[in-house]
Order: sequence, then C-alpha cells, then structure tokens
Amino acid sequence: MTTVQTQPPVSELTRWSFPAYRESRLSNNLRVLTYHCPGQYVASASLVFDVPLRVERADIEGVAELTARSLTRGTDELSAEEFADQLAANGAELEASASLDAFVIRFTVPVRHLDRALQLMADAVAKPALEEAEVAHEQALRLQEIDQAHAYPQHVANEQLNAALFGSARAARPVGGSAQTVAAITRADVAEYARSVLGPESATLVLAGDFDAVAVEELAAGAFGAWSKRGVSGVPAEELSVAGTAQLLLLDWPDAPQSTVRVAGPGITRADARWPALFVANHAVGGSFSSRINTVLREEKGFTYGATSMLESSSHAGVFSVSTAVNTPSTAEAITDLLGLVTDAAGTLTDDEVATGVRAVTSSAPLGYERAEAVSGRVELLLAQQLPLDHVDANLRRITEVTTAQANAAYADVIDPRSLTVLVVGDAAATRSGLAGIGYADLQEVTPDWR
Repeated sequence: MTTVQTQPPVSELTRWSFPAYRESRLSNNLRVLTYHCPGQYVASASLVFDVPLRVERADIEGVAELTARSLTRGTDELSAEEFADQLAANGAELEASASLDAFVIRFTVPVRHLDRALQLMADAVAKPALEEAEVAHEQALRLQEIDQAHAYPQHVANEQLNAALFGSARAARPVGGSAQTVAAITRADVAEYARSVLGPESATLVLAGDFDAVAVEELAAGAFGAWSKRGVSGVPAEELSVAGTAQLLLLDWPDAPQSTVRVAGPGITRADARWPALFVANHAVGGSFSSRINTVLREEKGFTYGATSMLESSSHAGVFSVSTAVNTPSTAEAITDLLGLVTDAAGTLTDDEVATGVRAVTSSAPLGYERAEAVSGRVELLLAQQLPLDHVDANLRRITEVTTAQANAAYADVIDPRSLTVLVVGDAAATRSGLAGIGYADLQEVTPDWR
C-alpha cells in the first residue's frame, strides 16, 4: 500500500488582538466588562475593587488578606461547608486576594453553571457570614504561613528587599501582614473592612468566556443588582518612591550552601511611554533563558541554576530586579559579574537581541491569552494599575515598533547601575569578607524584626 502525504497549506499570519469587550453598568453603579472568548467554555469572572492596601490601619495590617480568605467561608444563608459544596457541585473555584493596588474576588466555572456561580460570588461579597470560628481558623493558618515562610531564604530575601526599597510605605511590608499585626486582628475588624470598604461603586465585574448562548449581562444583573452597600471611594494617592542609592546588605543565614541574591533599583510603571522599549531591553539583559545574565552566571560560570531580571510595576512605582541563588563560595564573584553585566548592557544591545525580544513577546501573546482566565487576569492588572483597557494591543503594537536605538536609550535612561540595592541572604561568616571587597557600597548587616 502506498501512502501519499500532502502537507496542509500554511495560512498567512494574521494580526492577533486582545478580545473585545462590552461595557455596561448596573443600577447600583457596578461596572461590568464582558469579554467574549469563542471556544472557552470554562468562564472566568473577577470582581475587582479599586481599593489599595493602604486603606488598612497600621496596627492591623493583613486585615485585607484575612477578609479575602474569610469571604469564601460561607454566607448568611450557607455555612462554610454548604458554600463549598455548592461551589463543587457547579464545578466552580472561588478565591479572593488583596494586593498593593486592588482587592479581587475571582472564580472559574463551566459556562453552563455561570448563573449559579455569579450568585455565589455576589452572596460572598454582599452578605458574608464571617463566622467567628471561620475567621479564627483563617487567622491561625495565616500565622502558620508567616512562621513557615521565615524558614525559606527566598521569602526572607523578598521581604527584606521590599523593606530596603520602599522605606516606610505600605509596599515595604508584607501584603498579608506581620505576625504581630495579624495576631491583633479581630472578627470585628474583618467585618468592618468588608462592610466599609467593599461596595459596588468601587468595583468592576470582569467576565470572560464563550458567551454566544448566554445573556451574560442579564445574569450579572440578576446576581448583583440588589447589592447596594456603599464602599470606600476616593482614596488619596500614595507617594511611592524606590530607593535610588547604592546599598549592599547581608542577612546572615548560617551554614547556607547557597546565597540568595536580590539586586534591585528604580524602574518605571507600565503607563510610562518607555515601557515597551525597556521591556525589550530587559529581555536581552536578563528576562529570558538566553539572556546575558543567565548565559554568564549559569552557562559560562556555573554559579547558579538560573538568574533572571524582571520589570515589576504597581500603579505608582516600578522596580527593576534581578533574582538568583549562587553557591556560597562564589557569592562575591557572582555579584561582581552581575553588576558588571547590568552596567555593560547600557548602549550595547544589538539588533539581533532586540529582534529576538520583540519576536518572543509578540509571538507568544496569542497563546498567553488563550484561556478565559488569562484574559480576566490581565484585565484585573489593567484595572488595578489604572491602565486603559486597550493597553494590551497598544503595548504589543509599540513593542513591534521598538528599534535597537530605542531599547538602548530606554535602558540607559531608566537603569542606573550605581543606584541599586544588593541584598544577600547567606552564610555571613563565609561571605562577609568577599562582599566587603566588592567596593560597590559599604557592607551593612541587617536583621529582620521577627528574629
């Protein structure tokens, strides 16, 4: 038997775009954004509150996160167990969380069960049970998490880096609060936060999925239309700046075989016109496996399993950061190399590096936003960081237009190698003298408050 194989035709490349949306408002002023995603029969919904973390009282920091956890533990009509059973029966997963810029409740559910899932979400936020025992349970879990996290140098490094970068701002301290502040939270504090902060006027409901056969706006109105309480509004903007002076910090982790290293300094927000060019530049410097930083520290020197640089952004500040873990004896040399790579990148990015960065970002976008959950998750970020809803398409278009000259200019303009915070969590006895000899800044040994 002879088999004749004919290759299928390859269609021309078409320009991808982020799903379009419809916008409406309910009578209680709840904003609704609907994204139709053909073929996505697992829908996603996010209720995004324009409520920054700084609305918390300083003595009970972590109350936002504790409230988020407690909202999913039953309503006035359903116990925690009954609520969980209802979610499971409809194939839904519901969670809530707080971040620096917003408070979010989200779920995924098969489209055919969207109606019931929306009602459960609405009940969770409009009439949560907030039972004393359930709040206490979530509080105990959070305190255990804090204690356990302090056993991991990676977590400790991130906490200490934020403290060094943001000073007295809320961003300097853990989103979920410290052991001291979480322990001080009462059930009444959680109830007050839910009552006074979370209302429809400050919220946007984001819905994504295949809604061809679903009157999704009607379902939203049916679930949330009776929700009438008033939440917080008009929170003043916080002056948030990133430390821009050279710092070299060492936190002792006795007998550690590796040093956890963080290097960070001022960056820019996604709203900055230089973001696309800097994003491409970062891809070449440390934002990919084939980047300069990873190639030298991992492939050539063998100091680490991996090193990466990132551009992190909130609504009011941006950070350029590098994360890695290196074997203890090589700590000083690895940091010297890393700082050298960050310094030498200015003005040296090549046409090939820029073209690779542009292609990697733009070609992966359709796959990255294939699922409804990814679409709603990106809209969550846009709302939290106060970006326009066409930002994804506009940003991708600008990235395709980035030139080598623009990438080099953005990097040189934003990244100052002389103004970075270098933090090492490692064996001080084994690394102290080497770090002191780097000459980047005076070595300071730091100790976290909880020790």
